[in-house]
Amino acid sequence: MMPIDFLTEIVKQKGREISQARNSIPEGRLAELARQRTDFRPFFETLSQPGATGVNIIAEIKRASPSKGDIAPDLKATRTALRYEKGGAAAVSVLTDPTYFKGCLEDLTAARSACALPVLRKEFIISRYQVYEAAAAGADAILLIARILTEKKLNRLYALCRELGMDALVEIHTQADARTVAACGARLVGINNRNLSTFETDIAIALDLVARLAPDQVPVAASGISTPTDIQRNLKAGIFNFLVGECIVRSKDPVRFIRELMGVDAGSASPGNGAA
Repeated sequence: MMPIDFLTEIVKQKGREISQARNSIPEGRLAELARQRTDFRPFFETLSQPGATGVNIIAEIKRASPSKGDIAPDLKATRTALRYEKGGAAAVSVLTDPTYFKGCLEDLTAARSACALPVLRKEFIISRYQVYEAAAAGADAILLIARILTEKKLNRLYALCRELGMDALVEIHTQADARTVAACGARLVGINNRNLSTFETDIAIALDLVARLAPDQVPVAASGISTPTDIQRNLKAGIFNFLVGECIVRSKDPVRFIRELMGVDAGSASPGNGAA
């Protein structure tokens, strides 16, 4: 039996979702709404320098995943965003994929309304439609995954994102991805320790690939970050931004757990479970 290629299946489903969405709201209407936005919060600027403790945490709102199934199916975006802000997170990431992660754009809008932090739309973006959709829904930044885009499409989507006033976290997993992202001029580069085809995770990926980035590119390590020790290993490699999801969602006390990762109240924080 052939192993499931999660990424291929997700991208196929995303194409179907976009087709359905176009029937409800035309792209022109979304573009109009997106271009009316003037209230963008500073995502890149917030992450361009280390926070007060030397660490920036992008805390993720995540209910499920293709490999783990349900993680926190009853999670409330508003309440969770407030907790993340109280814990000292630098930004909030919201998974908006409905099929595999049980998220939605309404979660993004609700999370942003509940806190003052910049909000990232974490999604498998393959179309201009989704970029307009993100801006219209209130996103301050979007995720662009190099692996699912041609270099030409990545450049176009990145340019549109910046034109609208949003920031972009451009994700890599391989050396080839790093070369592609360098060509598009991305300022903020997410290094995903997880192979999105198999969902296998190795935190050494970010430690290796950070050396491939240009001096003006700011790295963000994602996936597999679950302890202060993981944070310290990355800090030694020059990475001070971390996108953390599952372990925060599973923790009994997200506020204290985020503080522990940041080096605050480390002695009393909840350890949490699982991987980011």
